[in-house]
Amino acid sequence: MNNRSIYRRLGKEIIKLRKKNNLSQEQLALDCYIDRSYLADIEKGKANPSLKVLYKIARRLKIKLWQLMVTV
Repeated sequence: MNNRSIYRRLGKEIIKLRKKNNLSQEQLALDCYIDRSYLADIEKGKANPSLKVLYKIARRLKIKLWQLMVTV
């Protein structure tokens, strides 16, 4: 398993949870104080988000950070 596949799985999980919460990329990015294009890169598996960013995303998606990480 390489880093790229980890980031892709993480991105897919964020997309799934974002849609479950009826959030657009724009709204999730605004709520997390990150740029929408950066969120798009995270969802595509092209970015290496910090724990701080992942914590913000998880919190807005109404889950614990560890719940997001176990999917990876």
